[in-house]
Amino acid sequence: MCVKWNHSGAKTLTLAQENRFGKRLLIRTAAGPAIGFGHLKRSLVVARHIQMHACPLFLLDPADIWAKEQVMLHGFEFAHFDRRRPWPAQSGIAAVLVDTRQRSGLHRLICEAHRHGVPVASIHDLGLLPLPSDVTIDGSIRPGRAAASGRRAAEFSGTDYLVLDEAYSEFRYREKRISPRIHRVAINLGGGDSSRYFRGILSGLSAAGAALQVVGFPGYCSWGQEELSRADWGTIQFRWLHPHEVAAKAILAADLVISAGGLSAYEALCLGTPLCALAFDRHQEMTVAALAHAGAAAVLHRGRILDPSLVAASFRELDADRARRQTLSLKGRGIVDGNGAKRVTRILRAMMRDGRKSVARRLRKSPESVASLAGAP
Repeated sequence: MCVKWNHSGAKTLTLAQENRFGKRLLIRTAAGPAIGFGHLKRSLVVARHIQMHACPLFLLDPADIWAKEQVMLHGFEFAHFDRRRPWPAQSGIAAVLVDTRQRSGLHRLICEAHRHGVPVASIHDLGLLPLPSDVTIDGSIRPGRAAASGRRAAEFSGTDYLVLDEAYSEFRYREKRISPRIHRVAINLGGGDSSRYFRGILSGLSAAGAALQVVGFPGYCSWGQEELSRADWGTIQFRWLHPHEVAAKAILAADLVISAGGLSAYEALCLGTPLCALAFDRHQEMTVAALAHAGAAAVLHRGRILDPSLVAASFRELDADRARRQTLSLKGRGIVDGNGAKRVTRILRAMMRDGRKSVARRLRKSPESVASLAGAP
């Protein structure tokens, strides 16, 4: 039976999460202001997809309060990750999924999985953090080699394997109308402290002088969101996305999305909403540059200091150029189809069904033969 932890730290049994399948998917992930929340968001999507076939068990750092809260909110179980003894006591573990940039303890966890004959899949951004996994998945637009040197792995790369919330694949097939002028703007800068960027963007949009309805995505951390909502932004009507609103619906309704270069950028592309992207760090710079090169995003900014006058100029340019916004919309939808979570889930189900020896045999025969694990979306 699965175990859920309440906020006081006490264990509670959850019948809805009873492990009636006899199988568990072990998920090692992490979240927080320093590493972001994209790893956790992806892991929760995969857990929701896999729960009809296995019981997800999250491995979380004891101090990772953000991940614990979200895992509990979604009704999943977790155990504390011990870097010295990373293999949990629970039985029936059929596969391991790693999605985190926190390196400590990962190699030991993978070695323990292999010692138990359990296959390991790892999700990577831009090929970062090579690991000796059996399967590597990189859903970024600029995938890199993620398998540790000296070990063969089945590699699934490209935006076909980008894991997004289920709502994006659903809303993607709704009509996307490109308005003659921009009236509605969505600002999605990820889950961390984005106060510096939010203030600069709102100041720039205000300076542009257009009458706009602007919805902001507040993220997971508290950094002064209430102060921004009380400020006077001139002709802008600004509000925060309500917790019960569907994020995908708000993005689809917008005429423009201003986004960081993480998962939020791909969400806008999937729905065909014209994207104006900015980069917080060098990794996001790589993504934003690749999206701009593909004609799917306008580049708003790179770096730590955001000049509101540049925001105003970029907005005016896009507002006056409907043809470019139409091109951004079409190019974006051509890059992301929103079905990556289904493909990744099929890979994990095949790994749990066949076990590590079967995956290894396929690899020895032909690395390409493992592509059949993904199946059709």
